[in-house]
Amino acid sequence: MTHIIIFMGYNITQQNQIDITVVKYMKSLHRTTENILGKRKKPEHIKFHNRPPPPRGLPIHELMQQKEKFKTVLEMYDLELSSLQYEVIKNKGNLIAKEFNWELYKYNGFKYFYIKEPFVQILLKDTIKIRESTQYIIILTILLNILFITFYLFLLKKLLPLRKLKQNISQFSKGDLNIDTSSLGTDEISDVSNEFNNAIKEIKLLTNSRNLFLRNIMHELKTPITKGLLISNMLEESKFKNSLKKAFFRLEFLLNEFSRIEKFTSNNMTLQLSEFRMVDIVDHSLDILLTNLDSIKLIVIDNSVVKVDFELFTLAVKNIVDNAIKYGEGKPTIIIEDSTLTIKNKGIALEKPVEEYNKPFNKKYENSNNGLGLGLYIVNHILKLHNLNLEHNYDEEKHENVFRIMFKKTNNR
Repeated sequence: MTHIIIFMGYNITQQNQIDITVVKYMKSLHRTTENILGKRKKPEHIKFHNRPPPPRGLPIHELMQQKEKFKTVLEMYDLELSSLQYEVIKNKGNLIAKEFNWELYKYNGFKYFYIKEPFVQILLKDTIKIRESTQYIIILTILLNILFITFYLFLLKKLLPLRKLKQNISQFSKGDLNIDTSSLGTDEISDVSNEFNNAIKEIKLLTNSRNLFLRNIMHELKTPITKGLLISNMLEESKFKNSLKKAFFRLEFLLNEFSRIEKFTSNNMTLQLSEFRMVDIVDHSLDILLTNLDSIKLIVIDNSVVKVDFELFTLAVKNIVDNAIKYGEGKPTIIIEDSTLTIKNKGIALEKPVEEYNKPFNKKYENSNNGLGLGLYIVNHILKLHNLNLEHNYDEEKHENVFRIMFKKTNNR
């Protein structure tokens, strides 16, 4: 590409030089004419722009009648009438450029300008010798090509580690810690790669330590909770037994919530997608809540089928329904229609946008009786994993909070 650009630039420069040379000769002839024959009205077509004008309007026949004076004036412009015949220049010289009424040649280190008019022709010689700089231009062009190619290869070599680092950062952003960005170089990019690699090692070490800690603490906490539930079941029926069982169930519930939060925040969730009827998802979520259809109003308009992770999505629906029961008035309404799950509950409008309630440990719902305010936080994460959103609006006429999940339609209905 560089060679082509230089070659084109050289050709354009060469053409400009030819145009400048021919324009110079034409101007010299017109000035010579004015000097010998006096100033004449210049024809309209004779204009000296970037391109050389045609030599029409030159009284060559009259100038040749005063040949000696013509020669003398031409010398003022470094020109002379050639002593060589046109045929010699044409056969032995190099043609530089030509138009219909003039030709420009190079011969023996000099330029020759041939003008042909009806019935008369003249051959002018430029007395300034041509400098043979073409070979130097070619050498310079080759050197520039080598320089540009060398610089291009140098840039590629320098940018290659940066491209590799970019790919590794992209993998790291997806949660992959098993990457190595170390570099043996000594430049700035290598320093950044090595520091980034050290940071990955530290993060990996911290992640492994956290996972080990969580596994140990989960195991240590589950064991006494399980023993406590077994012992409480052996007690005689009493108010104390029910309170004790409730406390252990509460501890088990909180432990499971913490376990889910850890999986969500560390992006360790892997979806097991399959197609399920939406009504089955709702039914299973009620089973988890330890409630039945008597506590809600279920309206199934069509038997929509959705592609989800059954266990995770059931948990999400359970949390929404649980909030509707806890914070609503009366029975919540669940509507299944046109690949859309709608959950309504009567009550006051939310004080803030629903996005605010997607944050963990929301103070609005965080208390010892209802939970840690993690319900919608977990719902939001599960829906994000499925590329879905929880929409909310408040019906002013019916005084209802309306939560809606819209699925992509499948062929199975």
